[in-house]
Amino acid sequence: MQIISILYSFKDITGYVDKTFTAHFFYIFLKYLAIPFLIIVLLYFIVLLILSRFYLDKLSIKKSDIDKSINDFLTDLIFSNYSSEETKLKIDEFKKSEIFQNKWCKHLILNKLIHIKQNIKEVNQNLVLIIYKQFDLNLYSEKLISRKKWYYKSLGFYHYQSLDYKIKKRHIKPYLSSKNRYLKSNALIALIALSDEKFDILNNYHKKIPNADELKILDLIYQKESVIPESINTWLENSNSSIIILAIKLIVRYREPLTLSKITYLLLHPDKNVRKEIILAIRELVVFDANDILIAHFKKESDIRNKISILKTLGAIGGERTKDFATQILFEEKNIDIKFEIINCINRIDKSYFNNFKIEDEDENNLINKIILHVNNPYLN
Repeated sequence: MQIISILYSFKDITGYVDKTFTAHFFYIFLKYLAIPFLIIVLLYFIVLLILSRFYLDKLSIKKSDIDKSINDFLTDLIFSNYSSEETKLKIDEFKKSEIFQNKWCKHLILNKLIHIKQNIKEVNQNLVLIIYKQFDLNLYSEKLISRKKWYYKSLGFYHYQSLDYKIKKRHIKPYLSSKNRYLKSNALIALIALSDEKFDILNNYHKKIPNADELKILDLIYQKESVIPESINTWLENSNSSIIILAIKLIVRYREPLTLSKITYLLLHPDKNVRKEIILAIRELVVFDANDILIAHFKKESDIRNKISILKTLGAIGGERTKDFATQILFEEKNIDIKFEIINCINRIDKSYFNNFKIEDEDENNLINKIILHVNNPYLN
């Protein structure tokens, strides 16, 4: 009522308003409107917070109970030697239970099934797929793959990959030509994981394989605990540089021999990354017979990092002939990084070579001595 009486006391709304009156009106507004409103809002949010906390705690307990029930149910199914028909009947019975009526129950079952498959090697593959299909989880995966977004499709691929559902390879293969690089990458990884260990999918793969996918592919091949792919020599002649690099890394991993003819062929490859990988492979496999080939290739190599890698490799596999070669190019070379590696190469072959080393060019002599100091004391600034 006070507010109404104040409003009615305005003689001229557009005219001058007394400052004292304005302050009094502001005080009344805060006291009877603003502050009570803020208190009500604050109380509302406090009650809402308490109720939300109560609901979340109740939901957490419920989820924990359901999680335990699903764990017990799947453990019983997988490790109790039921027949296929008995397994299906038990699943049908479980689907009628109150637990299964929760929307997220299917997702929980699928995630647990994947976890079991990935962590228990002795699990019956046929039984896993029976459970997967009897719960209609295969329909969920198919629905994901049919959606437009790439990450839904990739999740569907992941289900097939994790559960080793080989029959579904044909549903994934078309996506190898997808314009979306993430979808294409996930399709390739899934197909390799579902391969029969011959890895034929890579024989005719013409796209560049990113480093991250390369590591995933190598990891998949190692996890399968298979022998080196039969087509490995064909991979070395593949038109796709990514496949050649993958093949070289597998040869190193499985300690397979590298013939000199293959080394010569790969050192002439136009892709510097292929040359880099074969130089590194020679070092890792300690192919002493490749010493002369690397010496002959050194001056033909156009990439500085590869030249440095050649010198590192020569330092690991070289002898007197390598030392003579390195001494010869030491004074010709102007690039300081290459010169450093030449000295390091000589020092690795013959530790005493630079003990009494001295040349007439004082500047060159000082530079070489500084490099030798760093070679012998790598932590020096």
